[in-house]
Amino acid sequence: MSNHALSGEKVLKHRLSSRLFHWALIISFLPAAATGVIIWLKFGGEDFVNLAMKIHIVGAAILTLSCILYTLFSFDRVVAFLRVAFKFGKDDIEWMQVCGGYPQKMFLGKEVPVPPMDKMNSGQKMLGLLVLFGTILLIFTGWMLYMFIPFIPKEISLYAHWIHWGLGLLLGASILAHIFLGIYNWDDFKAMLGNGTMPIEVANHHNPLWVFEKIERVDGSDKKATDKGNVSTSV
Repeated sequence: MSNHALSGEKVLKHRLSSRLFHWALIISFLPAAATGVIIWLKFGGEDFVNLAMKIHIVGAAILTLSCILYTLFSFDRVVAFLRVAFKFGKDDIEWMQVCGGYPQKMFLGKEVPVPPMDKMNSGQKMLGLLVLFGTILLIFTGWMLYMFIPFIPKEISLYAHWIHWGLGLLLGASILAHIFLGIYNWDDFKAMLGNGTMPIEVANHHNPLWVFEKIERVDGSDKKATDKGNVSTSV
């Protein structure tokens, strides 16, 4: 793409299935996380906690269904994500050492050298793996606690309880940080929640390896570049 990464062109970074899945995560996980805290702290009266539990279950059901549907109908995206996320090398270690240069830019107002990244940076890889495997365990323990308490030993239910709440807090904090950094990187944020495209200059700044190696130009009036299809940043 280096010979035609022209100013003003757009690149399709997030496919429709990935964007829809992110919207499903927003409308399911965030309410489930917020109501989970209410249930845990028993905030408010009994009626309020009962309402929170109902919202929590609805959010959990949407989250579960969304994960199943995305896996079934976008399995290639899941495989592509795993292939990229588990590729961790020297550049990733160096990226993590400077936290992608974000603290320096946000708090000190200066740029530091950052290793070139593929479609996902090192932080996104780690968050993606945490969300993937953490959500699987969260869903499993959640439905176990909701539906199978009478049928499982008390010790197992106790372990499931603490795993569920611990993972919920960890994932909740991680997602809040992800949202903050997503808003900070506004073009990528708009791409994921909008039409999937972003300026080629922005993509080249954050993901130069992906721009030069894994996208190709699509001829047409809108002059949009697109991913060849072998990687995905979506969880």
